[in-house]
Amino acid sequence: MPLNIAHHLETALGQAAAAMTGKTFIVSALDNVADMPALEEPILWQQTLSAADGPSFWIAAGKDTWEALGRLTFEAAGLDEATDADCHSTWLELVNQTVASVAAGLTADSGKDVAVLKGEELTAEPADLAWTGFSVTRDSDKLRFFRAAWTPALAGAGEARVEPEQAMVARDNAGSPTFDILLDVALPVSVSFGKTSLQVREVLKLNTGSIVELDRLVADPVEVIVNNRVIARGEVVVVDGNYGVRINQLASRDERLRSGMSGAVRKPLLQP
Repeated sequence: MPLNIAHHLETALGQAAAAMTGKTFIVSALDNVADMPALEEPILWQQTLSAADGPSFWIAAGKDTWEALGRLTFEAAGLDEATDADCHSTWLELVNQTVASVAAGLTADSGKDVAVLKGEELTAEPADLAWTGFSVTRDSDKLRFFRAAWTPALAGAGEARVEPEQAMVARDNAGSPTFDILLDVALPVSVSFGKTSLQVREVLKLNTGSIVELDRLVADPVEVIVNNRVIARGEVVVVDGNYGVRINQLASRDERLRSGMSGAVRKPLLQP
């Protein structure tokens, strides 16, 4: 069993569950998936990541697991009632955060960007998956379980370390006094949740409580912008009561240049 993915999954789910519920969880891989009980009313999620062709990661949890974590999340938000649909959607949000963290771990392992692509819920389990069992526990609470599987191609994504372009640039400029000075320059960093266009009459109608719909879905990554250029994309997290962004994907050099050009304001030429 490739330990890197299992380890990333243990850490990612534990941290995501803690962030959403305010509780501490211990997630551990089992030596034998046959040791865990059968999953009742499971939610099965299939994920595609850029490190492999086609779907490459699956995670399945029974109702006892996704319902418990869903209810704890609602309790943390001060809500006493949570329906099965609420718990269902909460578990999928937890899975999305977990997958993003696993992708970030594989990126760090390999030095190559591993991006989170298409994900979908399945009603039937694909054949011939090599499942790994995991336990989830909180304090003295009872054990709960889930399963995960991944393709050999995804497992190999974290094996061959390739030096990132950023590390090569830093190494080449390590002895440059000019580069050392630039390292202390402060740059404004902003996060874009989306944008939209409104007619003047619509803007004039805005008041307290109005909702402006953006061009970005809730599950879509937000953009990290430096000097009017998109340099990365990530997910919104909460750190010690403050909002933050966990970087999931770095923009390519070409993409950074294109975003800078499209965001630049063109000034008209002065005519003599």
